Amino acid sequence: MKKKIVILHNQIFSNTPDELDVIHQRDLVKLACEKLNFEVTCLTVGNNLTTDIEAIKKENPTVVFNLVEATFGKGELIYFAPALLNALKIPYTGVPLDALFITTNKVLAKKIMQFDNLPTAPFFSINEFSLLDTSKTYIAKPIWEEASVGISEDFIFKTSEKEKIKKIQQFSNSHYFIEEFIDGREINISMLANNSEVEVLPPAEILFSDYFNDKPKIVGYAAKWDENSEEYKQTNRFFGTLDNNQKLKEELIIICKQAWKAFNLKGYARVDFRVDKNNHIFILEINGNPCISPDSGFVAALKYAGYNEEIMVKRIIEDIN
Repeated sequence: MKKKIVILHNQIFSNTPDELDVIHQRDLVKLACEKLNFEVTCLTVGNNLTTDIEAIKKENPTVVFNLVEATFGKGELIYFAPALLNALKIPYTGVPLDALFITTNKVLAKKIMQFDNLPTAPFFSINEFSLLDTSKTYIAKPIWEEASVGISEDFIFKTSEKEKIKKIQQFSNSHYFIEEFIDGREINISMLANNSEVEVLPPAEILFSDYFNDKPKIVGYAAKWDENSEEYKQTNRFFGTLDNNQKLKEELIIICKQAWKAFNLKGYARVDFRVDKNNHIFILEINGNPCISPDSGFVAALKYAGYNEEIMVKRIIEDIN
């Protein structure tokens, strides 16, 4: 009997590039599942969770391939769908409910990192400006949003920049936090389940062109999604940049494996790092269920490692909750 796969993703509400990207992910997974000889149905979750979940139950799937990135159009409610699947004991792919909630909440994730001695930059709440070091640079970041939503050079500041601080102080303490800005190399490392273990895929580095010589080196929303922006054009992904520093590469791989275990990750994940000029490593964030559209960093790492989409999808499905 064929495995029956329901590919589940969020209903599209705003048609922004970051939201529409889930359609490309759905199509990639659907094609891979069909090549693997699975029976496939695609469903969405939108504003009526009761109706949407009933539709899933009616399909009686072997497993739900969870691509949901938001509920009611809100990224911070990403965990609603897997919470319902979990409660109904319907198997689903990707990181489990607890890991998804924790990794989506960047402040909570950083507290877990500190508890498990994983390196991350110092952080503060919006009302803790008095604790900031006058010699350092900081960035205000959204607690919940993914895909670089809410990340902007406008939110990078020093304590002497009173106008910026005045604006940032208006942010909600429950939706934004402050993090020390690490000026350095940006490295993304993807991880894929392999039986009961995890395989760390080749590290990718985002190289910033000379365009950023007098600008903060960040992959903000424009750099990630606006193909017409200079930020997008002047940030490029490369593999093999760590081949001349095996010590640093190995340290990053070890941290990835430690994060996989500490956060109870499954299926697939990505860790984003900053490495300063002294090769000190800092985790920016841990991404459970990262983007797997054809042009994503995860799929680029997969291809660089010599794998295809069917292998990726098969391994993810085999490591279900």
